[in-house]
This record gives sequence, structure tokens and C-alpha cells, in this order.
Amino acid sequence: MLTTDYSVSQYVSDIRAIINRGTDNKKLTELIKPLAKRLAASSELQQDEYRVCDEKQGFGVHLLHEEDNHDLGVFVLSWLPDRGTLPHNHLTWAVVAVVEGSEQEVHWRRNDDGTKSGYAELEKTGEITMHAGDVAVCMPNDIHSVWNTGENLSISLHTYGRHINFTGRSQFDPESNSEIPFFVTVED
Repeated sequence: MLTTDYSVSQYVSDIRAIINRGTDNKKLTELIKPLAKRLAASSELQQDEYRVCDEKQGFGVHLLHEEDNHDLGVFVLSWLPDRGTLPHNHLTWAVVAVVEGSEQEVHWRRNDDGTKSGYAELEKTGEITMHAGDVAVCMPNDIHSVWNTGENLSISLHTYGRHINFTGRSQFDPESNSEIPFFVTVED
């Protein structure tokens, strides 16, 4: 992938302009995808500090930008080999661009009506493996899991309509049919 000189500040400014147009989430994320791909190829994301992972959670979360009201969260996530997440939602739109390595994204559908607290029935509906330069989109109620399938660290750029620890999102365990709140540790 060709390296660009696109910066985080330019990216944020471009996204703000798109958001100010007042478009729906689907159109908004489609407009952000090429920008995310461009930033993912930026030399600005090739810093050693973004390679740091939290061993306990299996990945590192590095905040690049967040608005004062917690909107527009931009992160670099670094994934340890053979580690990832349980299925989860975001409750906000998301655009994810792989910077380095490969990540398997599994898509899930919730089959229960969500009325029983702490309970969720999920069904796997598909999966893709993303590589450097690939970009994916999630809508607020989409459920997916992410796994680093490679033997080396995987790094990806994540852009959310709202900081993920301020959306009230959930993670799910399909084996026990459970749903619990999902928060991540953000690296200092």
C-alpha cells in the first residue's frame, strides 16, 4: 500500500464537513470510507506507540481524536496475534480501515427480541478477512466480532460517530446466550 501524507487533523476536518451536510449514516459512512483508507496509508499511523497492546484485553486502543461531547471518536487499534473480541455492537456508525496485517470480521444477527435483560440469541451470518487497505462499515445496530488471524500484530484505524465507551454498547457470548456492557481500556 502506498504511503500518504494525509494527517489525522485533515481527516477530522474532512469528516466534520461531511457530518455538517446532515446526511444519513449509510451515506455518511460511504463518504468517510475513502478518507479512512487514505489515512490508514498515512505515515502518521506508523508510530511505535500504536503497536502497544493490552495483554488482558488482547488489543490496544489508542485515541487519536474525540470531540468534547464524546462524538467523533478516532482510534488506532492494535491486535495481538490470535486475539480479538466477542461479538459486539457499537450503537453508533463505524468505519474501519486495516493499516497492517489481517483481521477476520464475523457478522452476527440477533434472533431474540432484546426484552430479557442480559440475554441474547445470536446467529453467525457471514465472515470476511480484511487486509491492509480494506475498509468496512458498521451501522449502529450491527453486531460483529473481530479476530487477528495472522501470526503478527494487526493494526486498524477505527472511526466512530461517538466514542465507543460512551454509547452504551454490548458484547455478547453466543455460547451462553449472554449480553453484558462492553467497555475497552484506552491506552494513555
